[in-house]
Amino acid sequence: MSSPTLPQPQTNHRTRRMTIIAVAIFLLCGLAYGIYWFGWGQYSEKTDDSYVNGNMIILMAQEEGIITKILADNTQLVEEGQPLVELDRHDFEIALDGTKADLANAVREVAQLFIKVEELDAKREISRAELTRASLDYEHRQILVEDGSISREDFEHSETTLSGAFAAVIEVEKQIGAAVAEVQNTTLEMHPKVEMAKSELRQAYLALHRCTVLAPARGIITQRSAQVGQRVTATAPLLAVVPLDQMWVDANLREVNLRNIRIGQPVELISDMYGHSIKYHGKVVGLNPGTGSVFSILPPQNATGNWIKIIQRIPVKISLDPKEVAEHPLVLGLTMTTKIDTHSRNGLRLPAATAPQPIYETKVYADELAGVDEMIRKIIQENYDNRSN
Repeated sequence: MSSPTLPQPQTNHRTRRMTIIAVAIFLLCGLAYGIYWFGWGQYSEKTDDSYVNGNMIILMAQEEGIITKILADNTQLVEEGQPLVELDRHDFEIALDGTKADLANAVREVAQLFIKVEELDAKREISRAELTRASLDYEHRQILVEDGSISREDFEHSETTLSGAFAAVIEVEKQIGAAVAEVQNTTLEMHPKVEMAKSELRQAYLALHRCTVLAPARGIITQRSAQVGQRVTATAPLLAVVPLDQMWVDANLREVNLRNIRIGQPVELISDMYGHSIKYHGKVVGLNPGTGSVFSILPPQNATGNWIKIIQRIPVKISLDPKEVAEHPLVLGLTMTTKIDTHSRNGLRLPAATAPQPIYETKVYADELAGVDEMIRKIIQENYDNRSN
């Protein structure tokens, strides 16, 4: 007699249904990832090994002196051209006064050179007149001595006088040549002695002006080492300025992720400082021409039997939108998450050569000699009577 068939447990049915659901979910996830990968994923390179970088201007003393004032401190924002450090000016003011006196003295000396030429011209006319008179006396006495009207002694005296007058004319001519050589093809204002004195005055004027150290760009003060009363030498570092508009991001991508990176590709960045609510936008500027290990103090030596392959990272320079940085300021060294959109792959891998032009520029030092030409003109005018040369 056969035994009755037992019904299948509901657990088996439930297991099969859960398995089907799991497989369906897996397939859906795979399909979704496939759609994402083929539509967006393969066109994106992302890394959190990115850091804010930028220029840091180390300001140094241009002249030797004692610091009397410090006008800005760490973390303070300064504008371009703003005074930061003052050096004691007394020594430089004395030096400037000395060069003013030297210029005045040079003007007077050169004026005398031009006057000397005029004096020698007059002296030459007198000597020529003396030569003419001596020549006539000699001719008259030569006739008179033949008929005995005058003595031979008087005739010889006239002959000696004529020779002396001729020698005097030659001497004056030589003196005129030497005097003219000192002023030839020049004017009082352009004479080499005056030009040399002008140059020394400009140098002293510039040294006095450089007692004030100016900010070459708008930025934040950092690394101040200058102290009031400290005596500093030329090129001694005083402090640093970090320009807020001269920042970029270095994204360190693995070498296997660089295949589709091109210059000009758009980039989205997130700073750990502000979180995901604030997004920065930039563009790929270029790739560093070497890995970080290549430029280290001790480059790796891979030609050994203990070599282990390590995937290298290449810094990719990314520009930032200045408006976004102004709204949400960054500081050097901040960590950034970088996502590069590689849809456009027609760009260049290497930057094209461009005509030489300044990347960064400051106009702080353009007018350091402003006012010195007027000072020179006044000194020349006061020490020369404007006579025509």
